[in-house]
Amino acid sequence: MLSDEEVKLYLRAGRIAGKSLLYGMEIIHEGMPVIELCEKIEGMIVKLGGQPAFPCNISINDVAAHYTSPPDDDLTVPKGSLVKIDVGVHVNGYIADTAGTVAFRPEHERLMLASKKALEAALTAIKSGVSLGMIGTIIERTARGYGFTTIRNLTGHKIKPWILHAGKSVPNVSTMTLERMKEGEVYAIEPFLTPGKGFVVEEDRTYIFSYAGGKAKGSKERALLHAIWSRFRSLPFCERWLIKIAPENSDVLQALRRKRLLYEYPVLREAGRGIVAQWEHTVIVTKKGSIVTTAIE
Repeated sequence: MLSDEEVKLYLRAGRIAGKSLLYGMEIIHEGMPVIELCEKIEGMIVKLGGQPAFPCNISINDVAAHYTSPPDDDLTVPKGSLVKIDVGVHVNGYIADTAGTVAFRPEHERLMLASKKALEAALTAIKSGVSLGMIGTIIERTARGYGFTTIRNLTGHKIKPWILHAGKSVPNVSTMTLERMKEGEVYAIEPFLTPGKGFVVEEDRTYIFSYAGGKAKGSKERALLHAIWSRFRSLPFCERWLIKIAPENSDVLQALRRKRLLYEYPVLREAGRGIVAQWEHTVIVTKKGSIVTTAIE
């Protein structure tokens, strides 16, 4: 069970995340540098009193997840694109995770709406005792009702303080599982919908990392690992953040990667190059329902 203080921290993180996502969806425009969008949203998180729980993800068209700008990014928001904005916030380690989709082409609006409706349907079913498989069934049925498929190898996830993915996964497809939601647990629910093949593959590029454990030998590597743990613990981070501490961290980061002291999050793309829409909220499970921490009235 969560204490009253823990609930307050989750709700505070959720309000900041929701407001920061809304801000990003309001300022995004065709031709906008993606690095500018990432940094403005991350700056808003800090301005509102939180810290990013992971780098802002800006995933365009058939890219489903894990794209954040590298330091020298020249990518801009393409004309007529479908853009997912995924925002994470923590307050003293208590995390909120939320996402939304912006469509710059009218024919993408049905996919965007279907993803949003799948999320809404899932939220109405959440309460203590409900099976995780049932949530997946609801999401998949809603998607199929609109003529789309869900991405089966991307899931929602349980959240704990300082742990973004805390063991339990919430499927986006009908799944046979005995696992159930329990009162006081916190989950991110995030349907990914596509007209494509319904699964993602890893690209050969990675911009997001987290500390994987282990010790470094060199003094510079030890210093950077200490800085990573002090600032982020096990939460994801990106190179953009590290070079603000010190420019030489870019070379040290690559050394840590080679020694596998970092966990890597490759950019994920829909296998059939189908465009992808995503909506996401974080919820606290209660006996009779849930509290959506990231909802903005």
